[in-house]
Amino acid sequence: MELEYVPGDDKKFRDWLRRYREETVGEPPPDEWLDAYLKHIFLEQGKNRHIWWGVEAGKKVGFAVAILTPQAPDKSKVQGMVAEFFIYPEYRREGVGRRLAEAVIAFLHERGANDIHASVTAGNVRGLRFWEACSFQISRYVLVHRPGLKLEEEEEEEL
Repeated sequence: MELEYVPGDDKKFRDWLRRYREETVGEPPPDEWLDAYLKHIFLEQGKNRHIWWGVEAGKKVGFAVAILTPQAPDKSKVQGMVAEFFIYPEYRREGVGRRLAEAVIAFLHERGANDIHASVTAGNVRGLRFWEACSFQISRYVLVHRPGLKLEEEEEEEL
């Protein structure tokens, strides 16, 4: 698996990022948000943020976004994060995702990351199982404060 940097003006990347967000969140992001997000992440391309196509046998099979963050107070310690990861549907269940993950993880280790994190949205069991198969383990739960949002159990009880 090869990692190929994505140019900031790549329209195909924009389209696939939209599909990724739609798949993970349940709806496509607004154009204004997507454009602002792309502008933000490409300002950091090749510095702390790395945005790649996963290329295998000359074909783009997905993409990954990784972040390297020096840790305070010891800046020599670096944390890696697989921030976004998407395999095109036609290449899933063929080992392509694992090979892309291995390439990203190797890159982060080569840059000094001793801790590498990945995350999945709540309820994404397939994503959780994927990262566990890549030797990740749950280390913490991250909660989001959303006042007024009903819990799934509460919604079921009212029916």
